[in-house]
Amino acid sequence: MAPVRWLFFLILVSACAITPRLSPTETGLRGTLVIAGGGMSDHSALVRQEFLARRLPGPVGVIGAASSKPEQAARRGASALNESAGGQVALILPFSADEPDLAEDPKAVAMIEACGGLWFTGGSQTRIVEAMRPGGIDSAAWRACQELLARGGVIGGSSAGAAMMSDPMIRRGRSADAVVHGVGSDGVELGQGMGFFPWGLCGQHFLERGRFGRMVVALGETGARFGWGVSEDSALLVDRATGWVEVIGPSGLTLFDTESLKTSPGRWDDVHLALLGTGDRVHAPTGAIEPAPTSIPLMSEGGAAAELVIEELWGPKALRDACAHLAQRDGASALLTEASIQALLRQQEQTSAWLLAAGGDAEGPSLSGLRLDLYHVTD
Repeated sequence: MAPVRWLFFLILVSACAITPRLSPTETGLRGTLVIAGGGMSDHSALVRQEFLARRLPGPVGVIGAASSKPEQAARRGASALNESAGGQVALILPFSADEPDLAEDPKAVAMIEACGGLWFTGGSQTRIVEAMRPGGIDSAAWRACQELLARGGVIGGSSAGAAMMSDPMIRRGRSADAVVHGVGSDGVELGQGMGFFPWGLCGQHFLERGRFGRMVVALGETGARFGWGVSEDSALLVDRATGWVEVIGPSGLTLFDTESLKTSPGRWDDVHLALLGTGDRVHAPTGAIEPAPTSIPLMSEGGAAAELVIEELWGPKALRDACAHLAQRDGASALLTEASIQALLRQQEQTSAWLLAAGGDAEGPSLSGLRLDLYHVTD
């Protein structure tokens, strides 16, 4: 790292003393996570403000390791945070998959230790882990991240910076390939993540890229109970101390609960699914859902419970449209199909739906208690 950057770092840190924030917790954990699904536009300023509001005293370190050009990515992320803060708060940190030795470099690690928050930019989540946990080890840099959370600080990330939050994490893969080929290089690849979020697997660009297939397959393989699919222009605010997760963004979270999951070759049956939006909350350790305080129950329109058929299973609107249909008719179902793969969504006795009250974002309905069956049809 160039000497001028070290000088800037020392000046910035000297003006920002670190004050630990310690308090009793329900979970035994501390700190906050901001998990953004990528493609931020309308809600990007709000997400950055929520992130900045939760930082400890000190600079905000921006890590662009997910990118093949990490310094450029970090510079863009720092600029956006500085703009939201109305001043110079962000510091570019040097970590890169191409320089894994920095994860044990005392000067580089000291930069993390002096920060009140960390932000990871998008790209490839695998590159983040290669930079921060090279060779699968709990490096000094990784431990400094964990210690930042233990002090009550905040770690956020968008796109790849969201996917890396769990451990294990989803490395790559398409939903169609995952359903046909399972876990592996031809299907969905799993690997070590950063382990900041301990309550299941995280996914990004979720509805827009039809990633629920690979999520279900990955959950079945890992045995994790919950899958957290974050849509674009949306984010999750995670209070690790209480375990409560709040949603920002319309249809921002697709939550999968596999407590009742039954698997057989090419089949994943009885996955419980919820589609949640702005202000809705989930208690991550238990999966309990609280609708937004401004929400109103959605009553069925009555009439025949016709089955909706969508022939673009992995399309960007497919799952959202299916849920909207299920919210309007008692006993309704929706079949999503493409080639040899089908997904059947059905209401259950515990299914409920609600809308954000007038005056909020223009959102579709939120639902909980749906049943999803996913299967590969073979002759």
